[in-house]
Amino acid sequence: MDLSFTPEHEQFRREFGSWLDQHDPGPLDPPATPRGLRQHLDWERVLHAAGYAAPGWPERFGGRGLDLWGELVYDEEYVRRQLPERLNKMALIHGARTVMAHGTEAQQKQWLPGILDCSDIWCQGFSEPEAGSDLAGLRTTGRIDGDEIVINGQKTWTSNGAIATRMYALVRTDPAAPKHAGISFLVFDLNDSGVEIRPMRQLHRHAGFAEVFFTDVRVPVSSVVGPLNDGWRVAQTALRLERGAARGTHTRLVASLHQLAEAIARTGADRGLTERLGVLRAWTFAYVQATYALTDQVSGGHDDGVTASMNKLRLSEIQTAIHELHLEVLGPDAEITDRLGPDGELIGMRRDYWHSRAGEIYAGTSEIQKNIIAERGLGLPRELSR
Repeated sequence: MDLSFTPEHEQFRREFGSWLDQHDPGPLDPPATPRGLRQHLDWERVLHAAGYAAPGWPERFGGRGLDLWGELVYDEEYVRRQLPERLNKMALIHGARTVMAHGTEAQQKQWLPGILDCSDIWCQGFSEPEAGSDLAGLRTTGRIDGDEIVINGQKTWTSNGAIATRMYALVRTDPAAPKHAGISFLVFDLNDSGVEIRPMRQLHRHAGFAEVFFTDVRVPVSSVVGPLNDGWRVAQTALRLERGAARGTHTRLVASLHQLAEAIARTGADRGLTERLGVLRAWTFAYVQATYALTDQVSGGHDDGVTASMNKLRLSEIQTAIHELHLEVLGPDAEITDRLGPDGELIGMRRDYWHSRAGEIYAGTSEIQKNIIAERGLGLPRELSR
């Protein structure tokens, strides 16, 4: 196992880092606000014009063909500078890759260019009120009517749903089929008649989520990615990418740890807190190395899905522990350091804490990750791992 970067990767790091330093857009308003959306779109166009919108995509789709290590460098440099969160992250991380893997050439030509320049903003329509961790229990239906699919149902916890123009979703197209069968993977326009989008403000007041309702929404059968009724298999590509992609999480974790260390030093915390910081340093170092190990594993074509679940589980636990300790160190001052952003969202350590707790739920709950590890990694029978 080689966990080091090549000279070519380091050259790209210098090149990209220098470009970012020269083009840093500074703080932007939340994309849920009209002004913030314009600002984010402007930044995305700058990235696209320079060839940095999705450098890991194959060149034939508009990328630079970087390997996974190159993408890791890209994420590290971008996150290290605390630059704006990517507007089309849902499509860039897994939606587009799923279309590349399972879509037709016509679908790829129709959908992928709009992701790069953000003329189309995608969101994911997987979770439902009664189908979160048990995704195969989804109830949104897609009735076949000639060359169209008529969609009825609801999706929830839809990231970027309030600003998205297109959704990739799982719908049940064969209600008589077994639970994991009869599901299709669709990509369709959210401006279609019958689509209702209701933004949701979270506990930390961020307005990035939305509920999306469908009432007799008609989309062409050509919107199905992969074979009809085979969406569960197609969706596994998206789910693996969501849990396995680094996306700079290790870099963000290190930054959070440094902030905690500075708070402890500034407040003169006692020896007990310093010892707990040492434990978190060890866990963070281990997570960074595990990120590199997973990158090496996937690069070699040995993605078993278990390592990604282990990393996702550990990330959720370490993030929460860091922010819990940070709040403990700040004490009552945690509220003083908080502020409200342009859209009324909470900015500060309490916001970071609530977001870290959400990390134990999104992209598969911690319980789901433990089940995957037990069943696929340890070979335990299903009845013992649940």
